[in-house]
Amino acid sequence: MIYKKIQVALVLFLVSFLAVEPSFSQRTKSSLSSGNQRRSEKGLKDSKYFFFFINPSVSNNRVEEEVTIFTEALRRDLIARIFYMKFAFDISFEEIKKSQTLLIELYRKVLIREINDSRNVLNEAAAEVLQSEDYMSKKYLALGYRSSKFAEKVMLMADNLPEKNFSVRLYEYVRAMKNVKMAKRYAVAALVEKRIPPDKKQRINYQDYDRVKQLIEEYVQDKKERYLTLHMDNYYKVIGEKSMYDIIMDDPGLENIPEYEQYRKEK
Repeated sequence: MIYKKIQVALVLFLVSFLAVEPSFSQRTKSSLSSGNQRRSEKGLKDSKYFFFFINPSVSNNRVEEEVTIFTEALRRDLIARIFYMKFAFDISFEEIKKSQTLLIELYRKVLIREINDSRNVLNEAAAEVLQSEDYMSKKYLALGYRSSKFAEKVMLMADNLPEKNFSVRLYEYVRAMKNVKMAKRYAVAALVEKRIPPDKKQRINYQDYDRVKQLIEEYVQDKKERYLTLHMDNYYKVIGEKSMYDIIMDDPGLENIPEYEQYRKEK
């Protein structure tokens, strides 16, 4: 009798276990989808910042290779947003990863170009500044070289982060970009400071965009247009009527992404 009761208990346990298993699988699947939802939400938020930050540097220089990468990355980001709104979180997350992989490639290319540009403009200013005895202009020049070197160091550190740390790596590239822009601001400050006549010397806030623009127009007449363009770019201002971001958003051309039509068929 006791043996039969044990057998019945075992049968009931197995039945209940089998009955629970599908719901457990369902919860696991649901948990994975929920995880992708959270990752997608954060990824889209991060990507929005990355695009806006790099947009002026790409738009103001219009290097063909950079524009091509920027365009595909933004298209994939738009696809990710479309499918996120359709609750297709798996597709959305896959496209975010592809978009941010492209952004990593783009940021690195832009950084290498910007670091080289910063060295060129610093060397150009140095040729004039080092001939003078002006302490502050030499100080700004030294700070510029230091910022440029630090930008390169941060970029190299970011290069060696794990490949799957997309956002972490991109935020480090942003930090490098901020330093290289600062290096070029110091180059402008060094040249302007050297050219201000001794009787007009005063404490100047070189982080004041309008004030520095005025000083360039007054004391860098021989290179005015070039330095005004450099000054705008250093402050992440888009030169011209439309940025690359706006141009692409006006006509996204999502059909140029091969996977897009397949996604639409599946959904």
